Amino acid sequence: MDDELVARVRRFWEDAFNGRNLDLIDDFVAPGYVNHNALPGTPPGAEGQREVMTRLWAAFPDGSFEIKHLARDGDTVICVGVMSGTHEGTLLGVPATGRRVEWRQCHLLRVDADGRALEHNAIRDDIGLMRQFGVGPGAD
Repeated sequence: MDDELVARVRRFWEDAFNGRNLDLIDDFVAPGYVNHNALPGTPPGAEGQREVMTRLWAAFPDGSFEIKHLARDGDTVICVGVMSGTHEGTLLGVPATGRRVEWRQCHLLRVDADGRALEHNAIRDDIGLMRQFGVGPGAD
């Protein structure tokens, strides 16, 4: 199942995100790219994707994304994984806690024939993340 489109999504996570290489974003994101899970005010396209990644790295300077499963359904690549890192900056309104966290996520990327992302949707365990931060119901 590791066809070229799936392999490109793997490289995005490994080389661009985990490798902290914003220069690769234009190769992975199509000009009209829309991230449906970005914060309000985040621009579309490559500029917005760079902002999203920069915000995540500020919150988790040692953060990384471990791919657990990749699959393709037509023009959509599904990536299930875990983002982990030490919470050292504000994220989702929560100031740094210094806690090491693991954040389960599922990303759905609709891609064009060249493997560039056109659209992004995510399903994330934000409640579980908040509990690890020590805020909200069930927090320690």
